[in-house]
Amino acid sequence: MKHITTLLLLSALTTLSYGQVGMGGSNLETFNGSGQGGAFFSALRKNLNTDAMGLNTVGSPYLNENFVPCKVYYKDELVGNMYYRHNAYNDEIEIKDSSLPEENPTSLATMKQLKVVDQVTGQEISMMTYENKDELVKNGYFYIIDEGKDYNLLFKKNVKFTEGTKPVNSMVRPTPNKFSQFVEFYYMKDGAKFAQLIPTNKGKFVKTFGSANEEELKDYIKEQNINLKDENDLIKVFNYLNSNKDS
Repeated sequence: MKHITTLLLLSALTTLSYGQVGMGGSNLETFNGSGQGGAFFSALRKNLNTDAMGLNTVGSPYLNENFVPCKVYYKDELVGNMYYRHNAYNDEIEIKDSSLPEENPTSLATMKQLKVVDQVTGQEISMMTYENKDELVKNGYFYIIDEGKDYNLLFKKNVKFTEGTKPVNSMVRPTPNKFSQFVEFYYMKDGAKFAQLIPTNKGKFVKTFGSANEEELKDYIKEQNINLKDENDLIKVFNYLNSNKDS
């Protein structure tokens, strides 16, 4: 019976690893203890999305070209010590068992129960559901900045691709294809189903979080000269919100 259960679990995980987010009722009983060598962990990996590979561009789809050591967790259980890099253009976490250049990477399955902890910076990277600036609900990788009783502060690292231009005549210089990085800040309210983009306009921000303490929040932002595009200022204002019982 246990053997049949294991096979069913691995079959389900293999299906989920190709894009479906979320899995309930599973555990790590089938994996052999070392993580990366186990059949369970193999089912949590998928082939890379290579849409961004091979383009003649300036910049990179990766936040960092090098693979750095990390710990991979399934829920709160350690799956294994790995090496990773974040392809922010495809929003994929690429993983390897070692830092050897000859080892081909795979992509971590898109499951909310999986998270990566960077062993150099200590930063946690988790997949979350979010509403983007176009009000579309999607899934993507987020970096945890700060956690509080009412709100968690997050940021999302993105890479966009801009197609280059060819000269229309000899007087116009061509421009290359380009990958460029940018960061968006989000918050997750306690009990919410998805993260929301933080408004950079102070008036919209106050209305989003104002409710019973709108004037107090407005005064705080003014007194502290808060810049809603600055990470340190966002940490200050969210600490204020998390310490206010009416927020």
